Amino acid sequence: MTIVVYNFFLKANIFLFKIDKLKTLIEEIESSGDVMTERSKKLMSAPVFIITGLSLILVGSFSVHAIFKGEMTIEAWMPFDPLKDRMSLILSAQILAILISPGLFRAFAMQGILCSMVIYLCDQLILLQVAIRNLKYTKDTQMEIRKKLKDVIKKHIRLMSYSRSMATIFKEYFLVQNLAVTLELCLNAVMVTVVRDVTILSFLAYLGLALINAYIYCYLGNELILQSRGIVLAAYEAPWTYWPIDMQKDLLLLITAAQKPMALSAGGVALVSLQTFGKTLYDGYSIFAVLNDMVD
Repeated sequence: MTIVVYNFFLKANIFLFKIDKLKTLIEEIESSGDVMTERSKKLMSAPVFIITGLSLILVGSFSVHAIFKGEMTIEAWMPFDPLKDRMSLILSAQILAILISPGLFRAFAMQGILCSMVIYLCDQLILLQVAIRNLKYTKDTQMEIRKKLKDVIKKHIRLMSYSRSMATIFKEYFLVQNLAVTLELCLNAVMVTVVRDVTILSFLAYLGLALINAYIYCYLGNELILQSRGIVLAAYEAPWTYWPIDMQKDLLLLITAAQKPMALSAGGVALVSLQTFGKTLYDGYSIFAVLNDMVD
């Protein structure tokens, strides 16, 4: 629980520190005039609903279980004796819920903003790939195709700018997220090998929620890398062999710029991707295996 609190506290402070840059970036995106697909609009709410639902179910289940056992959900000072009777215990749980809920929902909101921005970038990159593949040059449509290619290049430059801004704004956020998940894996490896009783279920439940949360970030980060690389493939698949030399040179510049994929990083230490997520799990299992052998 302490790791969860520090994790949220640090990420909330990072958001507050970068709030002006984040507002500027969001305003630029809103004024860009980009249109999103309906599928992507629906996907924007999915991560928030998943994490919110799982968090409420998990916290609610442990709170009810603690009340039935006659214990407090979280050890905290109260102006009365919460263990006096069942009603006092329920009242203490309600007070804690009122105090904790604003911070909890703020964390959900931060995740929603971040995930929505990554989904927006992925959606625009997919639309850009479609636009590149549809650049069919003919003498009758040469002016129109030239304009479309120019618009594609301008949009790609703009999306790269958004991606760089996001990477700068959120690099500390993802670093804290990555460190928190690593620490939780290490802590749970210790608990599984040392405690070995029913109380470990609560640790594993919170770890599962943290891993799902981390997986969502890593999946979206991985999708951003794949879709930005898809620009290169789309450019190769375009019917560029029939284009004038000057247009082929413009397309080559686009391919060169797209060679370096858009990506988010955890403080410049590691990319936010499924590969990083898998490595984190592998390292956690390695720690568990070593500790388990030492205990046995």
